[in-house]
Amino acid sequence: MNSSNVSGAKCLFENASHSSTVLVITGFAVVLFFSLIGNFLLIRVVLYDKESRKKFPFNYLILNMAIADILNASSAALVFISFLTVGRHWLSGTFGLITCKLSYFSVTFSVAASILTVVTMGLDRFMAAHATIRPLTLKGIRCAIVVIWLLAGLSASPYLYRMTTEEKSDGKCYCIGKWHEDDKKHFQYMKIEETTKFAVLYVLPLTAMVFFYAIIACKIRERSNLPVGNDRRYKIMQMNQRVVRMITAIVVIFAVCWLPVHVNHLLRSFAFSTYCKLPAILLLSFFWLGHANCAINPWVWFMFSGHFRGLLKQVTNASSGKIQSDHVPLSPKQTSR
Repeated sequence: MNSSNVSGAKCLFENASHSSTVLVITGFAVVLFFSLIGNFLLIRVVLYDKESRKKFPFNYLILNMAIADILNASSAALVFISFLTVGRHWLSGTFGLITCKLSYFSVTFSVAASILTVVTMGLDRFMAAHATIRPLTLKGIRCAIVVIWLLAGLSASPYLYRMTTEEKSDGKCYCIGKWHEDDKKHFQYMKIEETTKFAVLYVLPLTAMVFFYAIIACKIRERSNLPVGNDRRYKIMQMNQRVVRMITAIVVIFAVCWLPVHVNHLLRSFAFSTYCKLPAILLLSFFWLGHANCAINPWVWFMFSGHFRGLLKQVTNASSGKIQSDHVPLSPKQTSR
């Protein structure tokens, strides 16, 4: 949420009812709870499976996504619960200014990192699906993770400039977003910012995911027609169906969760009067839905991957032994086994 209201006009969003406030706070608490539990479990099972981490550097991307999602859930819950309980009121002084900037920066920073990680996952699997291209090596994955966080920081950097604290006539300090003292110029810059964010954090990632995962799904179906025994073919088809369903779920969940948030941001920048008339619970639900994505991601992996469910069972039961992976063959060497 990048709240800004330099014009001083009060929107319905600014005056949520008590029931709406309680409902949304509860919603963010639920998101925080399931995100922390799910992502910590995902991190735990990936760290537990040392053998797979050595064989498949891709697992480090899963770790990176989980870390970004934990940061997303924590920062978003802090910002929204603070906004819903005390409004824009903030601490004064240098400490207040720094925390105002960092609080909003961290939300977009973590969201961008999570999205870019999922796109990189798609790129890596796309490369693995082609016989002539090798998937990312461990060194390549590490470089990709560094680039992901640098790009995430760049995409969130506008908040370090425009978020500021301001003391109003009532003597209280507020954390607000302000590109310029002049309202007209402020909204011009807002239009540029939100259009860029919509393109960089939604349209381009979604296009890339659809492209990568569509190719992967086609390649997976081709693997199902390999000349192997009936039992082996049946097992491959079952695994492939699970992977295709997981791929579809990842893309659909991302598209559904984040579209309302971007529509909300664009509406606020291009049609502020209309935005102000929308019910508070509707706009707050849009924000909640977007950040709910970080709580859904880890459970998608547990739902569709028998390997991760097996590791989760081992971790929770503190048992020993190896679990056979349901890793779907995507390269000639793997398919010949």
